[in-house]
Amino acid sequence: MQTIHLTSQTMSQWQNQFQQQVLAIGFFDGLHKGHLSVIQEAKRLAGVYEVPVAVMSFFPHPKTILTDLPNSFQYLMPLEDKQALLAELGIDTLFLVHFDRDIASLPSADFVQSFLIGLNAMHVVCGPDFHYGSRGSGCTHSLKKQGEGNFQVSVVELMEYNGEKISSTRIRQALAKGNISILQKLLGKLYTVNWCPQNGLLPFYSLPAPGQYAVKLHYNNEIISCNARVLNEKEAKFTHDFNQWSQSIKIEWVRAIGTL
Repeated sequence: MQTIHLTSQTMSQWQNQFQQQVLAIGFFDGLHKGHLSVIQEAKRLAGVYEVPVAVMSFFPHPKTILTDLPNSFQYLMPLEDKQALLAELGIDTLFLVHFDRDIASLPSADFVQSFLIGLNAMHVVCGPDFHYGSRGSGCTHSLKKQGEGNFQVSVVELMEYNGEKISSTRIRQALAKGNISILQKLLGKLYTVNWCPQNGLLPFYSLPAPGQYAVKLHYNNEIISCNARVLNEKEAKFTHDFNQWSQSIKIEWVRAIGTL
């Protein structure tokens, strides 16, 4: 998979440089079950058309640019993890848009012209709550209208669990409550963070609420079960001593086992 970084300054050099492609668009933080349904539909369509499949994502999250608290946003995974998972899914190209105030202020029609038509998207796939353009003025209905004659649009229905939509916001809310059991239902896998033995939680991961949890440590092809005590949003203590380990550890959160 190739990753192409797009900015408001460099976008023009990528215009008309690509063959026709199917493009899934969204932020895709955490790559939960709802995100995967959008991406899998894009892959299916690309197979029908016999063209490449691409994903367009954004960084940093628009909320960090458009709110007064840019450092308070809780990411569910860093870019490196997102790239690795998209590559595993068989995506041909990741278009990573550097979201800034210039991008945020683009009229919706200009965004479509530069970032979708200009990249030769023949079919765009998104979720029903996708918005784009200045103040989020663009929606799925305007996307279909603005794409007429250039690309088709498929809107993938929201996935639900227990009557509520699966979303990155819902996952963050579950983490804030320490509700680990629901995360696997929303993500399709155990919630995971990476941890440095010397420096702790790596950037762009979020810990669950303070409490005690059963976890699995993945290190050098070993899996070690132990308990974790989360003290705050950045600190945790573990019943297994890994301070002498030299590489980062993948930590899977299995279940909550008590409060502090």
